[in-house]
Amino acid sequence: MIYERGNLFLVAQSLLVVAYSTVLTTDQTAARVIAAFGLPLTFVWLYAGHRHLRYSTAVQARTAAKLPDYAETREATRQAGVRATPVIVYALPSLASVMWVVLLAIS
Repeated sequence: MIYERGNLFLVAQSLLVVAYSTVLTTDQTAARVIAAFGLPLTFVWLYAGHRHLRYSTAVQARTAAKLPDYAETREATRQAGVRATPVIVYALPSLASVMWVVLLAIS
C-alpha cells in the first residue's frame, strides 16, 4: 500500500511539474501558484507515508511476535544496509520538496 500511495503522489507531482514547465514560459504567476501547490502536496505525501510506515512497522512487529516462522523468514531475508521502504517514504518526498523550493526560487 505504501508503494501504491507513493506512485499516486509521484504521478501527481509529475503532472504538476509538467504543468509548471508548460505555464512557466507564458505566465510566471501561474507557475508560482503551481509550485506553491506542489510544496504542500509533498508534505501531505510525507505525512501519509510516515503514518503508514509506522502502522506497517507495528503490524510486522506484532506478527513476528505471534508467528515465529514469520520472524525467522524476515531475519533470514533481511539484507544489510538501509531498508528500501524508509527511503521511498522519506527520501522521495524530501527530494520533491527541494525541487519545489528551487522552482519557487527561480520563478
